Amino acid sequence: MQAWLAMDTWLISLLSLGYLALLFVVAYLGEKQPVSQWRSRPFIYSLSLGVSCTSWAFYGTVGQAATTGYAIAPVYIGTIFTLVLAWPLLLKILKISKQQNITSIADFIACRYGRSARIARLVTLVALVGTIPYIAQQLRAVSASFNLLTGTHQSGSQTILAVTLVLTVFSILFGTRQLAASKQNQGLVLAIAFSSVVKLLAFLCVGFFVTYVMFDGFSGLSALAFLENLPDRGAGGGEYGFYPALSQAILGAITILVLPRQFHMMMIENHHSDELKSARYYFPLYLLLINLFVLPIAIAGQLTFSQGEVSADSYVLTLPLIAGQGWLGVVAYLGGLAAAASMVIVATIVLSTMVANEIVNPLLLRLGELKLAGVNLGFSRLDHLMGRIKPYSGGSLLFIRRLAIVGILCLGLFFERLISQQDTLASLGLLSFVLMAQLAPLILGALYWRKASKSAALTALAAGGLLWGYTLLLPGLFGDSPFMAHWLEHGPWGIKWLAPQSLFFLELDAISHGLLVSLLANGVIFILMSRYGRRSVGEKLQADIFLDKSPAMPPMKLTIADLANLLRRFVGQGASDDFLSSIDKKHAMAKPASDFLVARVRVQLAGVLGSASTRLVMKAAVQSQEMPLEAVANIVDEANEALRFNRELLQAGIESINQGISVIDADMRLVAWNQRYLELMDYPPGLLCVGKPVAELLRFNAERGVIPTRDIEGMIVRRLDYMRRGCRHYHQRIWSKGIVLEIQGQAMPGKGFVTTFSDITEHINAKKALKESNELLEKRVEKRTEQLALAKLEAERANQSKTRFLAAASHDLMQPFNALSLYTSMLRQKARGSDFAAIAENISDSLASAEMLLSDLVEISKLDGGAYKTRYSVFPLDEVLAPLAKEFILLSQDRGVRFHYQPSTCYVYSDKKLLRRIVQNFLTNAVNYCRQGRVVLGVRRQGQFISLQVWDNGPGIASDKQEVIFKEFERINDSQDTPGLGLGLAICDRIARLLALPIGLHSLVGRGTGFTLRLPQGNAPELAVAERTEEKVAHLTRELSATQSQSRQSREDNIVPLRGGQKAEQILIIDNDPGVLQAMQSLLESWDYQVIAVEDKSQLEAALANAPGSTLAPILVIADYHLSEGHNGVDVTRELLATRQWSISCIINSADPGEAVRAHVIEAGYRFIRKPIKAMALKRLIRELKGPSDDTKSRAMD
Repeated sequence: MQAWLAMDTWLISLLSLGYLALLFVVAYLGEKQPVSQWRSRPFIYSLSLGVSCTSWAFYGTVGQAATTGYAIAPVYIGTIFTLVLAWPLLLKILKISKQQNITSIADFIACRYGRSARIARLVTLVALVGTIPYIAQQLRAVSASFNLLTGTHQSGSQTILAVTLVLTVFSILFGTRQLAASKQNQGLVLAIAFSSVVKLLAFLCVGFFVTYVMFDGFSGLSALAFLENLPDRGAGGGEYGFYPALSQAILGAITILVLPRQFHMMMIENHHSDELKSARYYFPLYLLLINLFVLPIAIAGQLTFSQGEVSADSYVLTLPLIAGQGWLGVVAYLGGLAAAASMVIVATIVLSTMVANEIVNPLLLRLGELKLAGVNLGFSRLDHLMGRIKPYSGGSLLFIRRLAIVGILCLGLFFERLISQQDTLASLGLLSFVLMAQLAPLILGALYWRKASKSAALTALAAGGLLWGYTLLLPGLFGDSPFMAHWLEHGPWGIKWLAPQSLFFLELDAISHGLLVSLLANGVIFILMSRYGRRSVGEKLQADIFLDKSPAMPPMKLTIADLANLLRRFVGQGASDDFLSSIDKKHAMAKPASDFLVARVRVQLAGVLGSASTRLVMKAAVQSQEMPLEAVANIVDEANEALRFNRELLQAGIESINQGISVIDADMRLVAWNQRYLELMDYPPGLLCVGKPVAELLRFNAERGVIPTRDIEGMIVRRLDYMRRGCRHYHQRIWSKGIVLEIQGQAMPGKGFVTTFSDITEHINAKKALKESNELLEKRVEKRTEQLALAKLEAERANQSKTRFLAAASHDLMQPFNALSLYTSMLRQKARGSDFAAIAENISDSLASAEMLLSDLVEISKLDGGAYKTRYSVFPLDEVLAPLAKEFILLSQDRGVRFHYQPSTCYVYSDKKLLRRIVQNFLTNAVNYCRQGRVVLGVRRQGQFISLQVWDNGPGIASDKQEVIFKEFERINDSQDTPGLGLGLAICDRIARLLALPIGLHSLVGRGTGFTLRLPQGNAPELAVAERTEEKVAHLTRELSATQSQSRQSREDNIVPLRGGQKAEQILIIDNDPGVLQAMQSLLESWDYQVIAVEDKSQLEAALANAPGSTLAPILVIADYHLSEGHNGVDVTRELLATRQWSISCIINSADPGEAVRAHVIEAGYRFIRKPIKAMALKRLIRELKGPSDDTKSRAMD
């Protein structure tokens, strides 16, 4: 199995939370902006319909294409069909939804069938059961993609639980901040539109990368699919299957109408029919774009992975990761998160509204009525709950919705755990679609068939749902159990034609079979029961509204007997007798009544029933063959009961509110109030009554001093004028007993005025306390900030003191180290071939380790103290890498490591010296830890950047140690025979941060390690760059090959005395440390040089004065930089050469780590070498400055 790049778990978690937080910010900003300012509202509305493109669209369609070869999912073909060809149907649904103030799909269907609460509850239950598997699909997709991206494959249950909790919180934040369910939530629309854009762009990015970067476009993928014989494996030519494709297309065409979330976004959030007309074109285009790369990604996944290696549903995520494009994997993950989160948020919002409105609140209201009637519920906790939750109150509704959201997501989590890994994303989505499709006959019948009845709808929907559960849900949940396996194969009780997945011996795939059987039973039952059943009056009236065929008022062809019966039934027997007695006896009872008599009866009825009910009653009387008079009476009784119930409901509602409320009609009379209003205003008993003039209440309050005024009557006139004109008002007032009231007044539709009174005393006190707390906190913050500033200053001073101490200590320590190093070199030379040779080597190695530790500590102190000054320039990268390659080829040969370097022609912009230090440390680590392996040094172009890489196939670094290795004295796989002290990578990390260069680390235990450095690319100078670079690369390649072919000379050969040195050749040494001076003199004399050694300028002048001019003729001067009495080696040497008129070379050495010393020496034209001086380095430098010897010259001439 191939391995891919794993991302950091915390990083992906923060990105996930960040995206959801961004989505919330988008929604918040959308709510703040008026809809009138949304110039692109139709386009945003169309994008919001993309809520239908869930994680199944993002991941599952690719998995489906890998199995079936569908270039576009049949579900979306059906959806496009409905949008393009059936949009008049959508417009009709939209028109009715706006007219009837519909809040959900359950409300829409129930409204058509006589506003039946039973229908609403059943539709809500079906929507809940049908959406749970789809929510489970989203939870599985997000958790699986998270685990895949982060590599946490063993923590699936913890991941999905965390995903559920996060989505629960954000669903509550999005969906329960406003009470009105039919009110458009423009913030939600904007957030879902934003999610649609995110998932579309993410999918297109992945598709483009896979198709055109990983492979050679569509044609290349098709050719490879043919060569690899992919038709046998699925993608690129799998068996399509007519019935599965047809079933999915039908589901796509239906679910655009019946899915609760889709109905909400399309109908409830719609502002104008023009938006739906625009979506007819925009949304199909969106669906085509998001399916553009489905088949290419499926083919690429089949070509990349062996069959069964990874789930085809995960190709969108695994292909970028296997290509090493972690950033694209993150983009793909965020796209899948956007698809899943938008669906879960909208679905839970809609379902919670349906559950609260259609199930929970009616139940609580019924329980409340029973409690008021004195019925003991028998459960103390339930009684306590009923005391706290008030049905249809604002706070209770929101609480119920939030509780419903939590319950819905918990059910989704339970369902996902129940089915575990049994189903793919596609099968889960289609399972939900089939159940939701059971609503289609009810909707089509509601819109186009007048005879469709409530009882038929209830029975048909229940039958379709039960068959769905039997044919699809039951096998999906318990298909693995032995008992269910027997049922699936042989049917219950051995009746094979009743087998759940082959009813009546139908041999179809599971989805097609379940859809056909359930929809067929649903439709047949619905048609038969509607055709032969009876409808209520309410159903007939609602049918007229839905079919838009309300017949005009027929001519009142009523008989005298009809009019008498109407009067007797609705006015009384006396009115009927008076009517008959006033009619001429010659009029027969069955004779049609004149228009005058009809008008007379209408006036009498209107006095009792009202004009609207009178029109309805007389219309029903004309159509008496369709509607008996008793049914008409029932209408009036129902209307009166509804009016009484609404009045009670209104009073119950305002009583449940914690604010005081008063309602005034157009005549400025009090018509409604609540108990809280009485308590806050402290009115005496009996003062308030329905119809009480507001003027009297204002006068009462003014007279008792509650309203401060000198002109009571003028105040009353002004207040009444404000309320008649509908002027809003808001003010706060300190009431009796120190209570602070917030008073808000607003006009009502149809004239009238409502005022609310809120006790905000606690709020005002809390605000005052908060202000005082803030002032105290600000003072504490200022004091703490001052303390932190002082602490920071002290820390900076301590760091500077540490840096100065290390610099000074390193100089003082280097002096004895220098002498010790020189003496050790001579000891090794003298001890060669004796019993002390091993001891001399051990002393040399220990000295080298101590010197390395001291040098690294000094360098770290310089980096931490900011002593390094970067010098950026554009230079060929090969100028840094080639010398290092030559050096490490020799070193790697000693250790049995194969070293490979590919010369580069790239130019980079950086600090050459510091860059060399980083690469040198990388190579040192690679060679030290790679035993009998291979080390590769090379570069790669990445756009405007150059990736410098050092790879080895050593032991590798565990993932939990990859952060630790950049700390001081941290070593992985530590062993005695591995050189180093754990400071090299710490130095690399500090230099890289100084140069703002990111270091990449890729390592697998047992496989090897790779360090990468991302450098900005520089522009090469325009001087025949290509030709010179090619020549340079060719020359360097030959040079490296020659170096590799030569065996490295032993280090001991470099200690052999210099045969070209003669006693006549003199070297002048100047050093104020006697130990270093003596060691240097002994070393040079061992190389057969005559040495003149002086400690300072005064001894030099004495030596010059005492020696004859011909006897003092040095070929070289070696001087320490820091001399006694404030002198330095550069100035002393320059003065010496000028005085004696010598033209000889000079070497200046120093243990000072500062760059200023080295710069001063180089500026003077002298050679610089840092203490402690290595004997080999000194000998090479002397040879270089002397030039080739006569023997060398003769060999060169030969």
